[in-house]
Amino acid sequence: MLKTISAAALAAAGAFAFMDTASADDTIVSTIDGCYDCSVYDTPSLTFHNTSGGSFINATIFLHGYQGLNNGQSVLVNLGVIGPGDTIFTWGFLPGFENYPNVGPAGSLTSYDYDDTYAGTPYITSDPNCTIDASLCALVGNFSVTLNATISGGDFDGQAITSFFSPTTNYTGGFVGWEGLDPNGLSETAEYDTHVTTVGGTLAVITLGTTAIPEPSTWAMMLSGFAGLGFAGFRAKKRASSLTKA
Repeated sequence: MLKTISAAALAAAGAFAFMDTASADDTIVSTIDGCYDCSVYDTPSLTFHNTSGGSFINATIFLHGYQGLNNGQSVLVNLGVIGPGDTIFTWGFLPGFENYPNVGPAGSLTSYDYDDTYAGTPYITSDPNCTIDASLCALVGNFSVTLNATISGGDFDGQAITSFFSPTTNYTGGFVGWEGLDPNGLSETAEYDTHVTTVGGTLAVITLGTTAIPEPSTWAMMLSGFAGLGFAGFRAKKRASSLTKA
C-alpha cells in the first residue's frame, strides 16, 4: 500500500509543479489571430492586437509539437517588445530564427513554409489526402503556443500576461489550421494548405497572469509517478490473483 501512495504522490507533485503558477485572472488585454498564407506566401503568421494601453516587454512564445514527426519538439522564441496596436510575427522571420526564403530544416517549429519542411527527406509519405503536391506530403504535426510577457505602461503597468493555444485548443472552440496542416498534422491537404490569405480566426485572448513552462525534470517526475502507479496497480492485481488461487 505504501508504494501505491508514494507513486500517487509523485505523480500529483509533478502535475502540481506544472499547474500551480497558472492564473485564473480573466482580464483580457489583447487577442491573437492566426493566419496561413497572409503576410508571406505558404507560411503561418500570428497577429497580436494589443489593447492594454502599454507595450508587452520580454515577450516569449514557447512552441511545443504534439503530433506527427514533430511530436515532442519544442523551442523558446524571444519576441522582445510588442507595442500597442497590431503586430504581426511570421514564420521564417521570427527573432533569432530567421530563415526566409529557405524551407526547413526538418523538425524545426519556427521555419518558413512550416508544412513543407520535410521536403526532400525520407519522411515524405503517400496519402490520398495530400491532394496539393504529393512530393511534399508528410505527417509534420501541429504545435501549441504559450505566450508570456510583462506590460510596460498604461493601467496594467508591471503586470504579467499569458496565453496558451493550439490549432486544436483555442478561443474558437474548433480546429483552426493556421499552421497549414490538417487536424492530424498532415500537410498538402486541400482544406488547410490553402492560399487565399484569409485570417483563420481569433485563436486566443491574452490575460493577466502567468503560465509556467514545465522543465524537462518536471515531465520526468510526472512520467515516473504515473509509471509507478501502473506498476503498483500491477503488483496489487497480481497479489489479489495469488490470494484467490490460494
